[in-house]
Amino acid sequence: MLFRGIGASFPRLGAYFLYASAIFLSAFLLFQVQPIVGKHLLPWFGGSSSVWATSLLFFTTMLFVGYLYVYVLQKWEEARQARVHLYVVGVGGFVALVSPIIWRSFYPPLDWTLASTLAPSLEVLISLFLSIGIPYFLLSTTGPLMQYWYGLSEKREPYKLYALSNIGSLLALATYPFLVEPHMRLASQEAVWTALFILYVALAAAVCNRFYRSEHVRSAESTPGADSAPISLTKKSAWVLLAALPSLLLVATTTQITQVVAPIPFLWLLPLCLYLISFIFAFWGWGRGALTWLGVLLFAAFAYAALDVPHELVVWRLIADLGLLFFCGLFCHGALYGMRPAVSHVPLFYLLISFGGMLGAMFASLVAPLIFNELHEFPLAIAAAALAAFALVPAGAGPLFAIRPRMRTVIRFLIILLIVRAAFTYLNTDDYGYETLSATRNFYGTAKVQQFGDLRYLMHGATLHGTQSLDPEKEFTPANYYSTGSGVARAIVHEYVNHLDRTMKVAVIGLGTGNLSVYCGEGDQYVFYEIDSRVVSLAKEYFTYSTRCDGFEVRLGDARIVLEDERRRGELQKFDVIAVDAFNDDTIPVHLITKEAIQLYLDHLAGSESIIAVHTSNRYLDLPPAIVSVAESLGLTAFVVSASGEEDELASSSEWVLLSRDPNVSTADAFESALPYTPERRIPVWTDDYADVLSVVWIPDEAFQYSTLTGMFDALRYRVANWILPETEEEAEEEFEETENFTQ
Repeated sequence: MLFRGIGASFPRLGAYFLYASAIFLSAFLLFQVQPIVGKHLLPWFGGSSSVWATSLLFFTTMLFVGYLYVYVLQKWEEARQARVHLYVVGVGGFVALVSPIIWRSFYPPLDWTLASTLAPSLEVLISLFLSIGIPYFLLSTTGPLMQYWYGLSEKREPYKLYALSNIGSLLALATYPFLVEPHMRLASQEAVWTALFILYVALAAAVCNRFYRSEHVRSAESTPGADSAPISLTKKSAWVLLAALPSLLLVATTTQITQVVAPIPFLWLLPLCLYLISFIFAFWGWGRGALTWLGVLLFAAFAYAALDVPHELVVWRLIADLGLLFFCGLFCHGALYGMRPAVSHVPLFYLLISFGGMLGAMFASLVAPLIFNELHEFPLAIAAAALAAFALVPAGAGPLFAIRPRMRTVIRFLIILLIVRAAFTYLNTDDYGYETLSATRNFYGTAKVQQFGDLRYLMHGATLHGTQSLDPEKEFTPANYYSTGSGVARAIVHEYVNHLDRTMKVAVIGLGTGNLSVYCGEGDQYVFYEIDSRVVSLAKEYFTYSTRCDGFEVRLGDARIVLEDERRRGELQKFDVIAVDAFNDDTIPVHLITKEAIQLYLDHLAGSESIIAVHTSNRYLDLPPAIVSVAESLGLTAFVVSASGEEDELASSSEWVLLSRDPNVSTADAFESALPYTPERRIPVWTDDYADVLSVVWIPDEAFQYSTLTGMFDALRYRVANWILPETEEEAEEEFEETENFTQ
């Protein structure tokens, strides 16, 4: 009765406006909650890009569950459908009102993950279900159910409403990084989202009431809706496959561009936005012509050609990968729209679309990491897109297929063989003279140990995480970002000089190869906090840095959580130096440099002259302004130490921001070339519930060096030439050195 009363308050709203408002708002809330809940997951799972891939699996799975509910619901008589869904709406509204009272947040605490032995991907899925499972389920039912009801009660085709729902989703994604995150703290974001969800509950109740009272339902209250002609198994299978391919390509493209091409914050938004735009265009009736088909083939070739090109061609790599995703999505979704059924089969249609989307996301996020050591799902998705285009050639695709059927079959067969051969060649390409000692992949990404000559490298994705010389005379030389001229090395030397009467205790957040342990002296303790157990195994098996330090220790888990737990138990560690080295990879663990995080590190320092060293060398992020803002808010002295990397052949250029309570530290002899850092622009203080990541994004000039048509043809020529005639070892070594310099 309560919700019927709510529905009665909308008597003058037109049917289309009411249905459209509920569908639009539900889609907006579905996608707005995704980055919000991601902020809650970040401190518990290290910020890996796999968190987003696994989250996509959760979102697509819950969509499937919601669509399955709608499919089952439409089997019942229509008046009963309205009554049952009204109860579901009521439960969703109750959860939204009660959760903040129970947990002081919309999201329950995740402390249980500390003692869990489950795989991280399962922990993410369970955490998402416990936090937003019920509201997300309710929101996921809205699109197919209300389109179905609208089609029945108003006797009009409802598919334009699906395009409208994707506009709502797109708006939610586009506004979050530019409007929501920079201007609202996390608590405010949750409050606004909850208020909008309550508004949605009222709209959904109004729709239930309107449908229940509609003339169509009253005239057929005791009989289920009539079915039209049954759908063939072939058509159902086509719906699933056409939905699965863009979903697979979405997750594979997101992983590819955020781990390999350009690890820029919020870059994951572009693939998802293009995916949604392809849905909008397709279900608005656009994009089913020969140009879309041709776009799939051209961008498939372009994306394949750009797979191994250097970082200087990053713009063209992004254009190729994102262009393929868009045209493949438009092609497949346009085909789905062309195969749309009558209104009576709308629930089944959306159920199978969501099932296909779930399968595609599941393969890319769960199956691929289990069966591939590297990111092979993306080149396979390129091949699948090209094969789909040749399997579904539209009318008027060009003179190539305006020939006899037998010749057309032969040409298709040859092209398919070419595509398969290209994919096979890529998957079996060697490392151009570099001996790969280990190649692994898990929830935290890909890791590879390679050797060339007397140097051994640890690569994480496209980022160099450490180097060691196999020459016994150089075996324990500080390398890369930890050379003798680096900020962290100077911090350690400074502490040694000031504490000659006792041993040192140093903490390092992020293990890598364990290179910093070369500074370990007799009786010193070096504690490494590492979230990925696989990195620990690689560092101990393939690198010998840890053998030089008797006090070498690894504490497994997210550093913020482990240190917080130690403080809670009263076990303050009394570190002389804390090195935060987690910012030269593909993700930004923002929770490690917020005001609360720095305060946590301060509590674990030995004295006022102790130092926190934050590694800020990064291709796409200008982190010092954010860290200095936090330091100023805590009354700390902050200064930047930049090293050119010229002091040794194994050294790399590096940038470290050093923080200390003692203002005299910055003038010590160890930092004679360093001055207090005054940023050119001010960044608001980052806290656990506020961080404007977009404000520190910086795109280097190298990324636009070949952003011309000449650069595009260079990429194509490079790929084709290398396919026909692989590089020599000398050419490979020269290219690796150039890539390594840019990576560093």
